[in-house]
Amino acid sequence: MSKNGMLLVFLAAIFCCGICIGGDGDGGNDMCWEPKVKSVAVFKNGLGFFNRQGDVSLRDGWCQSGQIPPAAFGTLAIYSGQKDHLVDIIGSGSGEIVEFDGVDAADDVETRRKRLEASVNLKLQLTYEKKGSARSAAGKLVSIGPKFAILESSNNSFAVPIAGISKMQVLELPLRVHVQGEGKKVPTKTSLNMAYLRKGITWIPEYSVEILDDDTAQMTLRGTLVNEAEDLIHCDVNFVVGVPHFTHTGYMAPIAVGQTIRAIGASVAPAQFRKQIMNRAAIVSNAYNGDSFNQFSVINKPVANNGGNIDKALGNLPKMGSSAGTDYTVYTKKDMTVRRGEKAIVTLFVKKIKYSHIYRWSLPARVKHYLVLQNDTDTAWTTGPYLAIHDDNPLSEDILKYTPKGGKCEITVTQAINVSHDSSEAEIDRDLKSYSPRSSYYYDLVTLRGTLKIKNFEKRVADIIVTAPVKGKAIDSSKGGTIRVDSTKLRLLERAGKVTWKISLKPGKETTLTYDYERYISSH
Repeated sequence: MSKNGMLLVFLAAIFCCGICIGGDGDGGNDMCWEPKVKSVAVFKNGLGFFNRQGDVSLRDGWCQSGQIPPAAFGTLAIYSGQKDHLVDIIGSGSGEIVEFDGVDAADDVETRRKRLEASVNLKLQLTYEKKGSARSAAGKLVSIGPKFAILESSNNSFAVPIAGISKMQVLELPLRVHVQGEGKKVPTKTSLNMAYLRKGITWIPEYSVEILDDDTAQMTLRGTLVNEAEDLIHCDVNFVVGVPHFTHTGYMAPIAVGQTIRAIGASVAPAQFRKQIMNRAAIVSNAYNGDSFNQFSVINKPVANNGGNIDKALGNLPKMGSSAGTDYTVYTKKDMTVRRGEKAIVTLFVKKIKYSHIYRWSLPARVKHYLVLQNDTDTAWTTGPYLAIHDDNPLSEDILKYTPKGGKCEITVTQAINVSHDSSEAEIDRDLKSYSPRSSYYYDLVTLRGTLKIKNFEKRVADIIVTAPVKGKAIDSSKGGTIRVDSTKLRLLERAGKVTWKISLKPGKETTLTYDYERYISSH
């Protein structure tokens, strides 16, 4: 038969079936659940906790989906957004299969038609009989006529006789969800939610500290969101301070619900959903081992591939993934759109804070000037880099350490050139041959005195913390110095410790500090 003849036969079959190609054939399927990302909690260690939601129609309580995310083991949950609906079965496998054999499904044309009508615009594999032999066809179900179902693939179109269909398999939706209503009623529509933890997204905090006057500064926290996971479209992004303990992030999850999701869900899921996350999520393994006649594979359409290379995206930026505290603080930015592979800088807060000055002299280094920032804000400060500026001039750049609400932290400014200092040590006593560890070998016990001189040339009072390490046993100090022993060095010849003072010097004033310590020196 010529090509034109084949085309005429095909068109005639369509005409006889009363099928109209086009119209709604390219639309979706109401029973295909396609949840959208509504919110994500982003942690600093490259993990994100995603919440998806979508409405769907149900057939006998069932819907199908291809949205299988690369969730971390033990963190995937699917639950109903309606309090009177319960997700009681979640099946995963090679796509829904129904056999019209009188056992699985009724062996009549009407049952076949209903199952086909519920699968319009989905990719199917249909097994049918024609002229006494078994055949199969696969493609998108575009239309259903009185006698034929029309499948379209990239290369061919098939008119499959409905009465001859013995088996139907959905190829692109390996996830199946069953919803039960109040009193075991079967709902026709519902709203479903999916929550899971996955790799591929992180955020990096950055602070700027602007000095406003002698005791007030303005602190700004910005977060750089690095998204290598999946598209976020009009999504609420929660920037989380603190990193929870996740044990199984190195393992991909089957369709599973674990303890991790319950712990996180209690803080980031809407209140009306928390009980369902903890009590109503379900799991069932429903893998199907097809016979050798199945030549088409299920098309698995995950939410997105495994997260992109976050380390590559970050380059040589410092890693901020360590735990920042036992309590979590969440900064929320509404209605963000950041697609996979994109980055975004978000201002999370701008607050005025109080600060003071402190100087630290840790011998033998020089005196350093620090600013003490008082966290009297309503949130903790997470660990992150900062830039301190005054009158548009930079003061310093370093790492701001985690600071709880109500706490204090210090940031380095520079070496204190207006606080002059000098130090010296001298021997003041010696006990010859005080110690003999073995025959004809002796140690002298030497007493030394250290003298520290400090003068304040600043225009303000200088609060100074002085720390003098000693290679021996400290025995005395002046002006209330605190003596500490190094408990890891208690052997007689290895003793060590330090002396610490906290002093305040008015402008133009100076002071002298002394300390005595003893150590053993070989007599030979």
